[in-house]
Amino acid sequence: MFALMFALLLVLGACSDSGKKESETDSKEDSTEKEPKTEEKAEEKGSGSTEVFNFATNQDIPHIDPHGTSANTSFRVTYMLYDRLVTYDGTTTDVIPQLAEKWDISPDGLTYTFHLNKEAKFHDGTPVTAEAVQYSYTRAMDVGKSAAGQFKDVINKDSFEIVDEHTINITLERPFAPFLKTLGTVFGNIVNPKLAEHHGSDLGETYLADKEMGSGPYILESWDRGQKLVMKANEDYWGTVPTLKTVNILIVNEPSTARLMMEKGEVDLIDYSMISPDVLKQMDGNNDITVLKSPGYAIDDIAINTEKEYLKDPKVRQALAHAVNYDSIINDVLLGGAERIGGIIPKGMFGYNPNIELYDFDLEKAKALLKEAGYEKGFPLEIAISENNEVRKNIAVMMQSDFKKIGIDLQIRALAWPTFLDLVTSGQHQLALAAWTPDYPDPDYNLWYFAHSSSKGPGFNLAFYDNPEVDKLLEEGRSTVDESVREKNYQKIQEIMSADVPYIFPAQRSVEAPMKNWVKGYEINPMNTWYVPFQKMTKE
Repeated sequence: MFALMFALLLVLGACSDSGKKESETDSKEDSTEKEPKTEEKAEEKGSGSTEVFNFATNQDIPHIDPHGTSANTSFRVTYMLYDRLVTYDGTTTDVIPQLAEKWDISPDGLTYTFHLNKEAKFHDGTPVTAEAVQYSYTRAMDVGKSAAGQFKDVINKDSFEIVDEHTINITLERPFAPFLKTLGTVFGNIVNPKLAEHHGSDLGETYLADKEMGSGPYILESWDRGQKLVMKANEDYWGTVPTLKTVNILIVNEPSTARLMMEKGEVDLIDYSMISPDVLKQMDGNNDITVLKSPGYAIDDIAINTEKEYLKDPKVRQALAHAVNYDSIINDVLLGGAERIGGIIPKGMFGYNPNIELYDFDLEKAKALLKEAGYEKGFPLEIAISENNEVRKNIAVMMQSDFKKIGIDLQIRALAWPTFLDLVTSGQHQLALAAWTPDYPDPDYNLWYFAHSSSKGPGFNLAFYDNPEVDKLLEEGRSTVDESVREKNYQKIQEIMSADVPYIFPAQRSVEAPMKNWVKGYEINPMNTWYVPFQKMTKE
């Protein structure tokens, strides 16, 4: 998504007066620091209690309907509020049991039988049943947004057979090799069927936009949009009850403010996408701060809207690809915390094609291609980025300077995260700079969202790319369980896209997250780099 990691998406947005509110809080704490600590004061300070955790991000949260959102900022929350049949944990990309204690797969790869944990309960105390699984997946398909894309042509409303209260058969329309992996994503979250009482005219989307009906380790306590979202530990959780009793997701608009808060001990962990690499180097090892470093599947991407004027021509898109200074981005902006990548499949994942030819930074070649396309004198362009992200801004400014040398007047449009999402999913952009992390470790995930014609717009094909050959290869890759065929198809798709250039991929990033030394149990998954396992973390 952005997960645009989006994986989608390491992008930002916050209320303009959030910095003011934080400074007022700081003043209050300073004036009362000698008073006896009460539970309320400890919670206000956050790091004053080992049971209270403050996480700072400048990425606002659009809404928290697990079947309707496509924002990583929302995923970070919904992963805590809901459970799935299977899940991911730690630094591996293997699925492990969650609501499903075990499962069986038929020899033909079509029928999956899930045996549910009989102790699992929703937050209102009702049991998690096979009916809840059927309801959740059916609703995801009916809502018709990002989650529906995951299930499209894989299952339908007739795919379910409830064997008993805690056993369900799910029969696929055709074999789909990554099916089990998909159920560990946020789109596989199981929702309390009592949501039907609040369906209204939109299947409960309005209701779940700022409420939750899950069974996860945390419960939503409050949400002051643009300021703070508070989760409380589910003391009746059917699994291990979290040690961190309160998790505050703080929307801190300015990275410099978040840094100061961490140095003062008011923030325990900062969103890894928020702090620029040069500042991370300054923070590491000082003021009881450690920068955790880990490999990642996050890929920076520039979506080129292939339906827009100028950009319809592949030669123009190739010219743009030659006008990006990749080495400078990696060495000067990311300070070596990344490597070149030729497509949306990250190095280390099944299906990665190491033989994709990388576009070199060659302004003369870019000029020649523009001349061939009939645009020797250049043209104006606009690139959309999320505001308050120094790395995105620096990349865009570098592109602006280099594009000018080939006659392209590139204007930078910085937007709050929700506004950015609305712009790019509705196709109103020309170029869009973001990033992507996969929700499950299979090339189908990245390529289907980025390249299949059915994923245009809200499905996160932000290039509005439409290539029948690519569609056919993707569909075949989904329908066979022969891994050799799948690998061949995915590598071929990367070759085609390299020539078509619907996207430019500046870099595959490693992940660096600043945290206080007292934080324990934080692990970065290379796939879900934005996922924070609050439920298993502690503070010493």
